[in-house]
Amino acid sequence: MMQIDDNLDPLSQQNNLDEDDNAAIESDSSKVDEEESPLLLALDDLESRVVSSLNEFKSHPGRASNPSVSNIHDELAAILRPAVEVACHAGPSTARALAANYPHLLSLDLCVDEIYTSVNSKLILPVILESAQSDVVPAKRAASLALFHTLHVEWQKAGSYLDTTTNAPSLAGPYGPGISAGSSISAPPFSAVAAAQRAQIRAMRKAELLRRWVQAAIPNLAPGTFTSATSDASAASRGVLSASASLKPCLRYMAERIGSADDAGALRLFLPVMRMIEGVLGRLFLERARGGGLVQNEMAGNDKAADAMRASCIKFLEIVVLCFSNRALPGASAAGSQAALRMQKKDGRAFANDFSLEDLPTGHPIITREGLEEIGEYCFSTLRGLVLMGGQAAIDPNLLLAAAASSSVGSNFMGGSSPLTQILDILKPAALAFLKIESAAEKAGAESGEKGSFTIDRSNIELDFGLSQKSYSLSINAVQMLATKRPVFFKDSSTCLARRTIDPPGGKLGDADGSLTKAAVTGIRTHLRSSCLTLLRNFLSVTSGSWEVLANALNESGMKAQADRALQSSRQQLNLMKGGRAARNRAAIFYEWDTSADDSRAAKRQRDTDDAEARVRAAKMARGLGSGIQLPTSMVDACELVLLNLENLPPKRPPVASSAQRKHPIDLDFVMDAVITNGASLSIDENHWYDRDGGDAWMTEEGEVGEDGRRALTFTMNSKVLEAAKKNSEGAELGDSEKAFAEQSKLAASKAFSRVLMASSNAHSEAVADFGKQLAARLAWTLKGVKPSSEIEKANEMAVEATENSLQRNPDSEEALAGSLEFALDYPLVSSCLAFDLVPKIAQPRDDAGNVDKASSTSSLSMRILNEAYVCSLNENKENYEKALDVFVSSVVNACDLSNKMPSDNEKKRIANTAASSLPHQLAAAPSVTRTSLSLVGSLCDIDEISRKANAKSSKQTIAESAALHAAKTAAEKRATAALLILRDVAFQRDAMRGAAVDCAVAIAAGRMPGSPPIEDKALKLVMNVIFPKNSNCADKVVESATKELEFAAQYSIDNREKIAKANEANSKKKEKPRHGTKAALLPQSDEEKIALDRVRKPVVLFMALCVRRPEIIKAIMEMSCREGADVLAKAVKTNMPKLTKAASVKHGAANIALRVANMAGERETPLLLSFLDNLAPATDKSLPSQELIDACHDIQKKRLDEDGKPDSRYIIPVVSGMKREQLVDKLPEFVRGSDDIFKASLRRMAERLGRYILLFRDEPDPTESTLRGMSSCEQMVYLHRLDFHAVGIPQKRYLDVIRLCLEDDEVFNDRVVQAALDHMSGKFLEGESLPLAYMRTIILTCSKHESLHSWICHVLLPRLVEGSVYTDKRQWEGWMRCAKMLENTRDHGVSSLEAIQKLPEEQLKMYRAKYPQK
Repeated sequence: MMQIDDNLDPLSQQNNLDEDDNAAIESDSSKVDEEESPLLLALDDLESRVVSSLNEFKSHPGRASNPSVSNIHDELAAILRPAVEVACHAGPSTARALAANYPHLLSLDLCVDEIYTSVNSKLILPVILESAQSDVVPAKRAASLALFHTLHVEWQKAGSYLDTTTNAPSLAGPYGPGISAGSSISAPPFSAVAAAQRAQIRAMRKAELLRRWVQAAIPNLAPGTFTSATSDASAASRGVLSASASLKPCLRYMAERIGSADDAGALRLFLPVMRMIEGVLGRLFLERARGGGLVQNEMAGNDKAADAMRASCIKFLEIVVLCFSNRALPGASAAGSQAALRMQKKDGRAFANDFSLEDLPTGHPIITREGLEEIGEYCFSTLRGLVLMGGQAAIDPNLLLAAAASSSVGSNFMGGSSPLTQILDILKPAALAFLKIESAAEKAGAESGEKGSFTIDRSNIELDFGLSQKSYSLSINAVQMLATKRPVFFKDSSTCLARRTIDPPGGKLGDADGSLTKAAVTGIRTHLRSSCLTLLRNFLSVTSGSWEVLANALNESGMKAQADRALQSSRQQLNLMKGGRAARNRAAIFYEWDTSADDSRAAKRQRDTDDAEARVRAAKMARGLGSGIQLPTSMVDACELVLLNLENLPPKRPPVASSAQRKHPIDLDFVMDAVITNGASLSIDENHWYDRDGGDAWMTEEGEVGEDGRRALTFTMNSKVLEAAKKNSEGAELGDSEKAFAEQSKLAASKAFSRVLMASSNAHSEAVADFGKQLAARLAWTLKGVKPSSEIEKANEMAVEATENSLQRNPDSEEALAGSLEFALDYPLVSSCLAFDLVPKIAQPRDDAGNVDKASSTSSLSMRILNEAYVCSLNENKENYEKALDVFVSSVVNACDLSNKMPSDNEKKRIANTAASSLPHQLAAAPSVTRTSLSLVGSLCDIDEISRKANAKSSKQTIAESAALHAAKTAAEKRATAALLILRDVAFQRDAMRGAAVDCAVAIAAGRMPGSPPIEDKALKLVMNVIFPKNSNCADKVVESATKELEFAAQYSIDNREKIAKANEANSKKKEKPRHGTKAALLPQSDEEKIALDRVRKPVVLFMALCVRRPEIIKAIMEMSCREGADVLAKAVKTNMPKLTKAASVKHGAANIALRVANMAGERETPLLLSFLDNLAPATDKSLPSQELIDACHDIQKKRLDEDGKPDSRYIIPVVSGMKREQLVDKLPEFVRGSDDIFKASLRRMAERLGRYILLFRDEPDPTESTLRGMSSCEQMVYLHRLDFHAVGIPQKRYLDVIRLCLEDDEVFNDRVVQAALDHMSGKFLEGESLPLAYMRTIILTCSKHESLHSWICHVLLPRLVEGSVYTDKRQWEGWMRCAKMLENTRDHGVSSLEAIQKLPEEQLKMYRAKYPQK
């Protein structure tokens, strides 16, 4: 991390920087590097978001992480939401932004196509399709299928790929922000060729989405998708729902293709759609023949899964019938079927989403109306059978098996070539099974002699499956809906529902019927009666003649009164339709007969309003009052236009505020003024002298004719006006008329200035615009204290507000910004000019491509103002330039803040992006910059708020809103990057301000100035990889600034020490067990300390990165961290010390940097020096410390003696793992003399790389040469016992204490380590070596601590010691007896030392029993 190397970052591209500090700035700082295209960078960002979302989705286990909060489907939808945002809104928005910011490099069509292809075609759609087809988790399949529907809906929203809301052709789809044709945003020019090309691309994208959608649904409809019947039914249900949602869009697209004579394109989608329909029908009718999921679920008692599957299939049947039938009744009169169509058209949205065979063009050889209509009729017959029979009548098993075999192999069993044949093979048997029963029942009813009788013997009818209450209700609703939406089915639907109402489920008593409970039977009977009543109210019941059967059914159900009222209502409705307008007016009913024009009254009223506005506009233009009349450039044409408009002048004067009459007659001048001012001169306020007779202030005197024949003209000021002007300028006391003159002079100046400014901003000529800006800049500085007019008042308000916000945001620059605020109030016209381009305007000049014209940095109005101020500051008012610059930069920052607060406002986003992209040019062209202005530029990096909003996941946000937030975040990050580039340019090209620019960049990198983490990272790279290596002067400035930031961090740590200490103390009381260890000591102990550590960590990391390149400044960080009270800073330094030591050792060598740092550190910095040395040889390294580093640590130890003048062992602890064991044995007394912490640390570092040898005492491979390094835990215990403490001057108490410390540290010296050490020493005892002094004491302590070793001690160790004649050593013999006594009476635990005691020689046994008699 210390290297901060990232060659891919734009800030670290050194080839973009000139080595000359005074080199001229690039002509376009937003120019794209050849190696890094902005389109590729944008694609990388979008793809990273999509890949992250898809990876999380693919790795999801398929179970809800928190079922109490959200189910699995909501959780998966939330995971896929970022991918949807990019696919639908963020992608097109990014393409439009790239084309707008780089118009000479990237075209809009190119950006849209590249982003769509890379993100949608190659990434999102294939991955989601694969997941929907083959994922092993049903919930993830369902989420993938639902995503296709979401994409289809979102793509049709404003600004997306299939935008259906925009009327402007050139801005439709992803090529515009989703505006209507009447919007104030003007549409760019658009050719017919481009329109055709875009329409073709739109059709291809739509086809791709629909085709993948259908392909995703088909595998889920196949039988046996999952081995579990429940999972199989669940996946199939989701597949049927997906098929239901995709059918109408697919049919509409096929109709569009056929209408465009693209038969092949329609057929490519038609074939998979037919396969999809076949799959759904197979799931409904062929499950019994296949033995599929429905049958298995029913046999297993899981009726819920079977019913959900069946219900979705019935709903799909309804949609198929609706799409494969005609809206109008064939051969019906206008009062019949056409009236029904008009009623449907009243609901415009439902009518637009409908599809029928009338919408399908004719002429396709395979996709024919007749074939689809046949499917629709069979589906309708099947639905009627489900309602009338309460289930599916049994189908011939042979036909079922043949249809199932045909469906499974993908070809029909009868050898037909039409893709419709397989569907008919499934539908026909199901429909004919019902029609056979229906025909028999009608025949039986006719034989009974009763009119309309329908007799079914249900006891002899076998059903393949019965309907539950849910499926039954859906079937009834489907039949009723088809009757109202499709008049051709009205009579059959009415007859079906009436017959079932007469013979309902449950018989006359309404008892339970099959799988239907009594409550379900009651609900179905009520549903049937209400459906009959609804159909009877429809006028089609009268025209079709089905009212009789409906009324009869209701009469038999006891609803005669309701039936009579419903029949009366339907007849009245039909009579009104057939009657005249008077009859309809009497009934207070509006009925629209005309269907050839607009379909709604609202459209007619809107048309009338538009016509009225057009008439008013035409009248104004005729009188010269509209915005459409402008004087031609030719004087002849202008005069002709004026003369033509004379006859259109009103006969009377327009009313004015004053009753006084005008002095000027209606002459040619009067008319010219009216035309030029667009009518403004016709309503002049007589109270304003500058409007009324301002020209009279100047007097013209004619001289005599000269020799050249010309008469000299002299202009003189009116004496009264001149006198009033002099008094006003001298500050003399003014009379009432003179005060009015002074006020109106300012008002006149304000309006004149506004006209100049507006004319220059709207001028099409670049020369005229530039001249107007020069004039406005000079006038703005001249007219001090003049208030702006209403046209530019918003700009002044924004400038003042921006300066106030900057004052609150930058307390360090309070004095300078307070003066800038006062300046903005004293020079309102100047502040208005500075913020003029940053406020939304009614119209913006656009170029031929439809883009907003961008003035060059040197000719912009703000730059004219600043240049004028700089020229004036050379003589007087030197502070005005600096204040104006601060107001200008504050306005730019405020515009960017407004864009972040309102991410959906495209106009504010455009203004912010334009201002931020032009700011580097303008500041580069500015005569000078100030420290305050650079600080304001740095505030552009404060994008935390928009970043939090974009990263927050909220279910309340729509996908478009979330995409707008991400787009706003991306734009804000680009503006922040532009701010960093400004600081870079100032640091390189302005020597006087280099320190200020570096201070600002370092403050952002250190986190003192607010910025998001990615921007802080970029600032760090800017400082370390760009500015620091530029030259020595830049490097010195960076070090100086980083030192300041470290000073701030140290002072912050000192100021908050008491607060953090109290929080840590309060937090420690809540914890039961404090944490120990080196790493635990560096962790924050409270929330307050955590916040403080995060605050000081960034300047520490920055300064450490500089320490790698300049090791001499390590002394500074050590001194500041060791100040009294700077505990948090010291902890932050120690936490990040591994990064510093690793980078420094690689660059300078571990031994070299260790000696250099040791020479820098004083006594007070010893803790940090020890931390530095400790991290130079971390335990995580696989290699041992080098011999050079070991020698360096020994040199440091010799130079840095302790208080007693002896070598301090702490300096060699970091390298003990690399020292030879023989040397460590010699150094062991030094560690024992030290404190307990030093002793434990030395033991830990000795064994840190010997984990595999922890239980071994290693022998030297070559006894004559010492090669073993480090010391294992077993070896440490052995050598501690063998230590001759008398010879090295260590007290016996300390000797025994360090052994006790080891035994107490059972995490390192566990029972197995202790056993290995004792076993090794006892083995050496048998070989003739004497036992160490503390040996038996250690055994006794082990018996007390490790019960697991009792058995080994009793049966192995004690007998071994007896074998070695331990009783010959009085001290060891005493210890042996005490140990044996401790374990003698533990027989209850299965362990006893009695066996070892009995092995004693007779004399020693008597001695033992004498001292410890047997009980």
